[in-house]
Amino acid sequence: MNRFVVYIIASIACLILPILGVMYGIWDSNQSKTGPVGDGNANPTIFQLIPSFTIFLLGIINLPMAIIRYKKNKESKSKEN
Repeated sequence: MNRFVVYIIASIACLILPILGVMYGIWDSNQSKTGPVGDGNANPTIFQLIPSFTIFLLGIINLPMAIIRYKKNKESKSKEN
């Protein structure tokens, strides 16, 4: 596995992990809590979601670039042989 494949895998992870994190945060905020923790529904705030959205945007931007670099590398290797 070369660095271009790792780049693609990292871009896909940047797309999937924030979605899973936000879904878990929403699920956890909707669970009933009793005792000193409280039973209110505290959804994630905008400031808590900014890192997730930023990572998601980086994944969207980097995935096409990673695929283009992988294709160029594959073409250059086939021309060398």
